[in-house]
Amino acid sequence: MSLVALRTQGKRVPVAARPFLPTTREEMEARGWDELDVVLVTGDAYVDHPAFGVAVIGRVLEAAGYRVGVIAQPAWRSADDFRTLGRPRLAFAITAGNMDSMVNRYTAHKRRRSEDAYSPDGHPDLRPDRAATVYANRCREAFSGVPVLLGGVEASLRRLAHYDYWDDKVRRSILFDSKADLVIFGQGEKPVLEVMARLARGVPAKEIDDVRGVALVRKAWDDLPAKWGRAVLELPSFEEICASKESYANFSRLYHLEHNPDNARIMVQRHGDRAAVILPPMPNPSTEELDRVYALPYARGPHPRYAGTKLTAWEQIKFSVHVLRGCSAGCTFCCITEHQGRDVCSRSEANVLEEIRDITEMPDFRGTISDIGGATANMWQMQCSSEEHHQQCRRMSCVYPKVCPNLRVDHQPLVELYRKVRAMPGVKHAFVASGLRYDLAHADEEHGQEYLAELIAHHVSGQLKVAPEHVGRSVVKVMRKPEVEEFERFREEFERYSAAAGKEQYLVPYFISSHPGCTLEDAAELHDYLRSNNWKPQQVQDFMPTPMTLATDMYYSGYHPFTMRPLPVSRDVDEKRMQKALMRWADPELAPWYDQAMQALGRPERFRHHADRGGRGSPRPGARRGQAGSFERGRRR
Repeated sequence: MSLVALRTQGKRVPVAARPFLPTTREEMEARGWDELDVVLVTGDAYVDHPAFGVAVIGRVLEAAGYRVGVIAQPAWRSADDFRTLGRPRLAFAITAGNMDSMVNRYTAHKRRRSEDAYSPDGHPDLRPDRAATVYANRCREAFSGVPVLLGGVEASLRRLAHYDYWDDKVRRSILFDSKADLVIFGQGEKPVLEVMARLARGVPAKEIDDVRGVALVRKAWDDLPAKWGRAVLELPSFEEICASKESYANFSRLYHLEHNPDNARIMVQRHGDRAAVILPPMPNPSTEELDRVYALPYARGPHPRYAGTKLTAWEQIKFSVHVLRGCSAGCTFCCITEHQGRDVCSRSEANVLEEIRDITEMPDFRGTISDIGGATANMWQMQCSSEEHHQQCRRMSCVYPKVCPNLRVDHQPLVELYRKVRAMPGVKHAFVASGLRYDLAHADEEHGQEYLAELIAHHVSGQLKVAPEHVGRSVVKVMRKPEVEEFERFREEFERYSAAAGKEQYLVPYFISSHPGCTLEDAAELHDYLRSNNWKPQQVQDFMPTPMTLATDMYYSGYHPFTMRPLPVSRDVDEKRMQKALMRWADPELAPWYDQAMQALGRPERFRHHADRGGRGSPRPGARRGQAGSFERGRRR
């Protein structure tokens, strides 16, 4: 069944009247069900909203005619909770949640986090480390012989052997540790329907080797080129990349070139006498298909079992709207391209407006749409304009080092969407909180300035997020980010359009410290840039290596996979703290590390001079008194 063929509700059902998927036997019986076809298991609290992956997959399967239930945050130290909904007829489908469980539970310095935004009241211990693997093994213990499928970001980014930051070693494909029958990678709606249709016909899960977006284990693969009409690319084996960091870097380069559904080869990576076989990726949903997914009858809230608790992740997005998926930027530290794809898929204008209508029906909605965006705020409806070019393309970024001439860069549709949202009954404000690619706006010679003027005048909540990440030329080159001159141009435009609108607004730039390729001297260059502007950023993130990003592969191997040249890498905790202290130069808590960094740089003229840097009690740069700005421009004295 295709996504376009999904059953959608006939007469529109008010949000408050939409039932949740069953989570207990009693809820199954209320629907007249004594057995489920599919049991979904998730590491997150169950929120029936299209921003939560388990809700999307559940609603897609329900609309295809399957009986689906949800086990959310099961107690994992025994198999008891995994038996609560009975033995599923077709499969267990497992996700660790919207986040990788290790990122969810640990900081960049490998410290346990005190809160989990996806758990009721922020409880930090309701999911295990490596949740997808733990859940898979418990499902097998609960009901032997039931197919086990993994999906979501944790499994998707571990489909091949990968460097694991928390263990500080190369781990096998998740297929082997979890003993899952299949991993569904990327956007899961289309492949999960294909897989379930085959399971329903009686095809054994381990024999499903004709569905895009699927990874499985095989001992032989000679039959696959003829079946697929595609060549096989044999990657360096697990044993080879464990033994040699140069081999690991070469492995990284090879798999990062196989992301385009039009030309990706079948990837095979041996692990002993077996291999992880990665079939070509599934093309992203079309606009019509994505519209069907978002039109499904989500209850748009947490399950009633969480009444009286706070779910931070839900509170942050309850009045927001995702208008696109995927990202064409290909930043080396980001996993979106490897998970959702480089090609952007966009919802239609009518579909977006219909979701906003649903939001206006919510009883606690007060008129503010908190975000109209996605992975990148301003990539809506931007696609490759040349089918012929796309079939051959292996670029990892459509925007770096320059915007591809075949990328259709037109902000006019987004301007029109913003205007229609503002005109909707019940909508008082509609903000853009997703990150902005200002280089894309600059590449749109016809409508880019109109877009920026519209955005800055009407859709900034007082602060606008942007991500220059760094200013050092060698560092942003490794990151695949624009150079600082592009940011300076945008900063001037932001100030000019804010003034024209009569508004006092501020930029919230994000920076990354200790990124591969960034030395202490590079951090000092950013420090000097910030201090010369009297800017005191609060949003500085230590680089965290996560599976399957190019930057993680640089971090582990010490090489740039596409040049095979050695890169400086900060692995020492003290050096990481020094880099962060240079960027957060006004933070008194980091003063000792700032002093140590300046001493290491041989700059004693700045050593121990903290009095002029302000403190937590002073206004953040550029903010009005009493305003909680994150990055503001202060006046030079």
